[in-house]
Amino acid sequence: MALKSRNFFVSYHHNNDQGYIKKLRQLKQGMKVADYSLKKDISEYTDEQIYKVIRDKMRSCSVTIVLIGERTGHRKWIDWELWASLRGYKNSRDPKRSFKPKGLLAIYLPTLSHSVPERLQANIDSGYAVSMKWKNIERDLQSKINYAIWKRNNASHQIKNNSERFERNAFNFFGIKI
Repeated sequence: MALKSRNFFVSYHHNNDQGYIKKLRQLKQGMKVADYSLKKDISEYTDEQIYKVIRDKMRSCSVTIVLIGERTGHRKWIDWELWASLRGYKNSRDPKRSFKPKGLLAIYLPTLSHSVPERLQANIDSGYAVSMKWKNIERDLQSKINYAIWKRNNASHQIKNNSERFERNAFNFFGIKI
């Protein structure tokens, strides 16, 4: 039986976790998945331009994968990517422009500590988001992606996306996020 193609968007801390995204992209080569993540720096864009680029990239995806490291939960754009992933809407004028919420897969990186975004933690707690450890990525990535897609199609009532989006990156002050 042929593998079904799976499309995903990866959300991660670009400065801290670049090595992991490279490894993830290498691992997916043997799988039938497509990576629609941003591959160029768009930091000079306005907030609205960045949000539009993110939404356009996500439109073809079924799942958002979040790589959780030491500073992931402090990043504005990771919160916005999660918010966008979970926010569905119908476009009555052009149904192809409608947006179904994405499945969520949290991957805990082998770091000393983990800063889980609050929006992601709420969806882990509700049972909507799927999670796994980096050490199991070669064995479990494809099945966890499939499970996140199943949750997307069968458990959307568990989505938690009510909090306001971050206005700026947070800072870590002796273990307290400010």
